[in-house]
Amino acid sequence: MKYNYSVNEVIIMCKLASFIALDNLNGAEKIIRNAKKLKVDPGKIYEAILQSHLFCGFPAAIESLKIFSNHFTDYKPKIQSNDTGLFSVLGNHNCKLIYKNNFKKLLANITDLSPDLKNWMITDGYGKVMGRKGLNLLEREFINISVLCTRYYENQLHSHLKGCINLGCDPIFVIRILEELTKTAGKTNVKKAQELLKAIVKK
Repeated sequence: MKYNYSVNEVIIMCKLASFIALDNLNGAEKIIRNAKKLKVDPGKIYEAILQSHLFCGFPAAIESLKIFSNHFTDYKPKIQSNDTGLFSVLGNHNCKLIYKNNFKKLLANITDLSPDLKNWMITDGYGKVMGRKGLNLLEREFINISVLCTRYYENQLHSHLKGCINLGCDPIFVIRILEELTKTAGKTNVKKAQELLKAIVKK
């Protein structure tokens, strides 16, 4: 499957996600203000902020949404479907696309740690959040790697970098995204992330 995306919109969303991961609301506001100036689809910015709660928590998402609502006063989000059964099916589907041959191993590993967490990961993470309309799966993976590079959770970053490749993204564009995060994630984290990517591509 080929995923379409705007390079400029992706860079903006990734920078925003990185600032949110840093709990830097001033930086997040600058990105949101710039996004409005550039006429970025507010629905995409809204979705990027919502998704941040997966790795950054509800407080980060709530405070970022307050800033968003102050700048995009005309945007009124609509409630999407809340079908738990569908989320489970969609979550398994999305997780398989991202992890491919490592899908079963992932489920086994998380189940060993916590069966409840495994269910939440599939139903809430890959189903309810990653399966939402407004952003495609690859755009959402770009946001994930931005947060994980900034906070530097190496194992999860490795998995989602590989997820970008599994979804058909050119590694060169992933490198560009990482480079755009230098000011927020820091040179060290970006360099380590690039090394992870190189190792993935070589396999």
